[in-house]
Amino acid sequence: MNTIDDRIAAALHARADAVTEADLAPAAPPSSRVVLLDRARTRWAVPLLAAAIVGILAVATVTAVQLSRTSSHPAGPATQLPVQPTPSAVAPTPAPTPTAAPSSQPPSQAPSSRPPSRPTVSVTPPSRVPSGPADAFTLGYQPLWPFGSYADAEQWRTKAGGSQPWHLDASQTALTFTRSYLGFTEINLVTGTFFDDLGAHIKVGYRDPNGQPHTAATLHLVQFGTASDSPWEVVGSDDTTLSLEQPAYGSRVSSPMAIGGHITGVDENIVVSVLASQTDRSTVARVPAGGDHAAWTTGPVTFAQRGVLTLVASTGGHLQQVERFAIHGVHT
Repeated sequence: MNTIDDRIAAALHARADAVTEADLAPAAPPSSRVVLLDRARTRWAVPLLAAAIVGILAVATVTAVQLSRTSSHPAGPATQLPVQPTPSAVAPTPAPTPTAAPSSQPPSQAPSSRPPSRPTVSVTPPSRVPSGPADAFTLGYQPLWPFGSYADAEQWRTKAGGSQPWHLDASQTALTFTRSYLGFTEINLVTGTFFDDLGAHIKVGYRDPNGQPHTAATLHLVQFGTASDSPWEVVGSDDTTLSLEQPAYGSRVSSPMAIGGHITGVDENIVVSVLASQTDRSTVARVPAGGDHAAWTTGPVTFAQRGVLTLVASTGGHLQQVERFAIHGVHT
């Protein structure tokens, strides 16, 4: 049996025997059209190749940038970072230090033990009344004690020669009025003082069996004159839990009249008196009362005093005879 090699060799010999002389003639040169086509292809091949290389390089650059960003930030939604302002190299101009405007008010001073000689009152309270057309100085309140007129106060100031110096002390004047003029000898203590544009307000009272102070009344005083040594005058009381309201302060009254006010307390017995001087006094009524700001009244009462009258209402009986009182000024 012939081998494969033998078959191949036979085929080659047969092909060689079939070649003729014409087959061995040189081939005709290519036509000009083919040459031009080959040249055209050669001319565009270089630019196309360069463009392809540039495109490959661009794709590679973009891919590298994307790979770099992917490796710098974690996957997820894009986050816009705030733009940090560039710090300025110029230091901020410091704010000017405020300069205090000059004040027209004098510097504050520690309170003096003695109030101003005559407080200036810009508005006259409704309760004030003139002390009389004959006075050269208008007190502005009903004068009750110790002077009956401005002339009496000036006579003491200019001619007393230093006697009774307690007239220059509002606290001593208030306590003397309570004990000597009203006769409330159990009231022997000044429990507080304060001064304002309306004058002096002196609290007088007593101590209970445990030694605790109690205020019986707050007396209102003003200086009877404009001089620094003008004496103090009692003109009324600042009423709280016991008040005198009828008749009106400073009003003109006649006999008979009703006297009344309000009180807060339990099992009270109000004693009402009318005083025209230290010796001319009378008790006109006793009124049982009590409650929370409860009204009380005496009803019409008769009296014989004339001139400036001091109405007094007092109550007590729990710790001592007089524990609270109020005063009121009227005139006939």
